[in-house]
Amino acid sequence: MSQAANKKIRAWLSGIAACAVLPVFFANPAWAQEVQISARLTPQQAAVGQPLQLVVIISGKASINAQPQLPDLPAFQVSRGGRSSNFSFVNGKISSSLSYTYVLVPRQAGKFTIGSITLEHAGKIYSTQPLAVSISGSGQAAPPALQQPAPSQAPQSPPRAAQTGDAMFITTEVDRREVYVNEPVMLSFKYYTRIAPLSQPQYQAPETSGFWSEDLPPQREYTSVLNGQTYRITEIKTALFPTAAGTLTIGPARLQVHLQDFQRRGGDPFNDIFSRNFFSRGRQAELRSQPIKIQVKSLPSQGKPGDFSGTVGKWSLSAKLDRREAKVGEAVTLEIRIFGEGNVKSVGKPDLPVLTGFKVYETVSSSEVQKKNDQVRGVKIYRTLLRPEVTGTLTVPPITYSYFNPDTRKYEKVQVPALNLKVLPGEIRAAVPLDPASATTGEGVKVVARDIRYLKTKLPLQRPARPLPAWLLISGFLLPPLAVLGIWGWQRHQDRLLADPRYARRRRADQSAWRALRQARRARLRGEGKKFYSLLAQALAGYLADQLGVSRSGITQREILSRLREKGADEGLTGNLNALFDECDFARFAPNEPPGTETEKHEQQAEALLTQLNRILTRRGKA
Repeated sequence: MSQAANKKIRAWLSGIAACAVLPVFFANPAWAQEVQISARLTPQQAAVGQPLQLVVIISGKASINAQPQLPDLPAFQVSRGGRSSNFSFVNGKISSSLSYTYVLVPRQAGKFTIGSITLEHAGKIYSTQPLAVSISGSGQAAPPALQQPAPSQAPQSPPRAAQTGDAMFITTEVDRREVYVNEPVMLSFKYYTRIAPLSQPQYQAPETSGFWSEDLPPQREYTSVLNGQTYRITEIKTALFPTAAGTLTIGPARLQVHLQDFQRRGGDPFNDIFSRNFFSRGRQAELRSQPIKIQVKSLPSQGKPGDFSGTVGKWSLSAKLDRREAKVGEAVTLEIRIFGEGNVKSVGKPDLPVLTGFKVYETVSSSEVQKKNDQVRGVKIYRTLLRPEVTGTLTVPPITYSYFNPDTRKYEKVQVPALNLKVLPGEIRAAVPLDPASATTGEGVKVVARDIRYLKTKLPLQRPARPLPAWLLISGFLLPPLAVLGIWGWQRHQDRLLADPRYARRRRADQSAWRALRQARRARLRGEGKKFYSLLAQALAGYLADQLGVSRSGITQREILSRLREKGADEGLTGNLNALFDECDFARFAPNEPPGTETEKHEQQAEALLTQLNRILTRRGKA
């Protein structure tokens, strides 16, 4: 058949389809009047400069082309966010809905009322209910980019994305490209959009191999003007600490978006009218940023103190004993606090001076991290158990700590003065001789039997004749239907595993976690400490990601703890889990291999935590 004949047949079929559908539009004029308009504002409480989202929804059994009219809003900076539509054609009835999104940025504080939003259609006026909003003055001022960008911050042309053009794109930026080892690099991810996607975008953080990362909440949302176009911007910041010298690469960030497809399909009028407006489900697009190279310099060898443990930043030091007076043999705790700005988790252990008159036990550590104003701060606490062995006044000599300050590019040292402890004589306890006669219980020996129970050599060879028990007869009748129910349940379970990936991950989470733990144990027995901690962290994080139904690659330690608290986990469990994650991170990036005794202890802690987590999460899942 020729190409011309194909075109004629296709046009003929298109005409038939159009004729079949068009009468539905005009058969009953009553549906043209069934129009509804509503509006919602989120959030209803905000601060000056914090953007709000106003969504106007128009629904009905008609094709509506008119746009809603907003009232005067002098207290807000208003910009359009996008439009989405939804059409359905069921049993000869057509229904449609349009959603218009606006971004409102408050200019001043106070309580305001957004008046009725109106729509004129078919000679009638439709309106929404007024909306109340409360604006506080504690936020930032309205973005200056909405008025006129400063010359030093003039916006550049947005990079074009291959699939979304200028309407939507992402960028990644750093505050510096040349740093010292363990000096922070501020990574900023920005998502620019002028249109509303059909669903929530899926963010995949960039690969940061060679860096210790700390997320910096909260996520920021604001608007800005680029080349005369108003964009809504979502910004996520992360602090990165390089762990080794050389050239390190921050990989590209990715964002999966679901967009509405308004493109024509081959110029076919039939496809243009019906596929585009009625049956299009949108299209998937991936936004991708450019990789960034960071030059990491080694710490200078000149002037490096002998007690330097690799700590970089700005730090202070304090030390104290938990008591001023003790007796010989009583436990006394020496607490050393290193606090300041930098990578808190990598702060090394201070060298203790010679402690004469004390027996010194193992040192344990903990850390508290604070993230404010895009800075990582906190305190690293080291506690050492001391036991005085002689009476008198014992002295803990002055304690010093060295670190590298990247601002001055010099090694600096902090010191605390000596600490004194008054030791009193301990209590003397006389040894009590053991009397063998008094050690007996006095009950004597109990006679169990007075003769030997001989083995029986003759057994009956014939089974006595008796009827079958009733339970066996009943089970014979019940077994077939129970087997059918079991097979049906098993098949339903298999179907759900195939159809529901989240359910499948949750059911297999326990098995995957224990398999990862076995791999970690084999790494520990081989003496591969860093690999052991990497597998241990993967086992815990993977199990929690599967149970909570989130991406393994995108979940953060803070998000894990927040979701566990929502599931009912107590502070003791979340605190132990957070501490074990910190220990795993510290051991993975520490310069030396961790001791074998620590790895075995941490493996036991992981097994105990998995047992507790399984009890909480599976119980909540069934409920």
